[in-house]
Amino acid sequence: MRLRRAQAMLETVLGVLFVTFVLLVSFQLMHMLTARIVLDHAAARAARAKAVGLNDYMCLKSARVAMIPVAGRRLWPEGNMTASAELARVPLYMSSEMPARARAILDYEYWGSTRLEAKSDNGLNAKVDARILMQTEDFSMDGEKRIESHYPLYMTDLGL
Repeated sequence: MRLRRAQAMLETVLGVLFVTFVLLVSFQLMHMLTARIVLDHAAARAARAKAVGLNDYMCLKSARVAMIPVAGRRLWPEGNMTASAELARVPLYMSSEMPARARAILDYEYWGSTRLEAKSDNGLNAKVDARILMQTEDFSMDGEKRIESHYPLYMTDLGL
């Protein structure tokens, strides 16, 4: 009788450990999938900014704002802040002209490890390729997007 109780306890412990492991692995995979989707969106925002003629620093700021959901903990401003107060800082961040001023307005943990590569063709059918790389303590992730820029066609039609 005692061996049966020990066997049941051992099976329960092994079952609980297996289910816990599966849940933790699935949680980590969902976190990585979410990061990938958000980074693809951030790359699209950066590509759009490049397509309308913004400089590289503005493209980087646009990508960083788009990746806020996966950017880690907020470094500045510290403390508790409502979502609306944090959202109100985004236009100030986007209008800042220098990186030091931008960090004094809004800063997140993984923004320092973010790299943006945005290239554009200057031909009639211009294409903008954007790739954003983010390094966390757990994994390295990237997002990519290609956007066609149609503004040269409109400028040609207007005779400019």
